[in-house]
Amino acid sequence: LLQRKELKLQRDELKETREEFKIQNETLKIQRFENTFFNLLNQHHQIVNSIDFRYYKSKEKEMEIRFISRSMLDKNQPPAEEKEVVIINGRDVFRFRYNKMKNDISKAPKDHVEIYLNHYMQAQTDFGHYFRNLYRMIKQVDQTDFFYDATKVSSEQIFKIKYKYTSIIRAQISDYELLWLFYNCISNNGIEKFKPYIEKYSFFKNIPKEHLADPSHTNLYLEKAYLPER
Repeated sequence: LLQRKELKLQRDELKETREEFKIQNETLKIQRFENTFFNLLNQHHQIVNSIDFRYYKSKEKEMEIRFISRSMLDKNQPPAEEKEVVIINGRDVFRFRYNKMKNDISKAPKDHVEIYLNHYMQAQTDFGHYFRNLYRMIKQVDQTDFFYDATKVSSEQIFKIKYKYTSIIRAQISDYELLWLFYNCISNNGIEKFKPYIEKYSFFKNIPKEHLADPSHTNLYLEKAYLPER
């Protein structure tokens, strides 16, 4: 009888030890995930900050009287011009490039994919890296197994944890980045792999729909892409 009691105590103690091990394992798993996740998030900010764009803006050239030739004394002679270099950085690049793209798409809303790809090709060096890193972050969240034994946790609980991390990512994205992402994920660049994540995690909850090139384009995504906080 004493042996049976002792064996029962040992089994109970072993069971508690296994449960503690599971908890520790899950904690370590989350810590490893968060180390990678926040490193990727930091890399995202570095990518955004490293993006720059230069364009030339015309300005009237001031001319001293002594350099004006007789031919330039003609009243119909247009003033000489020179180019001024304008440099923009970071998120301002998304705004500047998007406004140009929006203007083109609004003239031919049905050709949005082709027009987007033309503009993307001009910015591919910077934006390609940006979209790949963003996709990698969201994919990592979606594919991470946060629990030692996922069969004992409801799918709703698992989704809430993943949604929390994708919300952290979404909070780092500016309006014009979201607008670029909107058209990227309905092009060949993202429609197969990236777009399902956008819809699954309601990534366009805060997108400024009024700045889309055409109001009808909201129908290009499932309604759950715009759902409020879950």
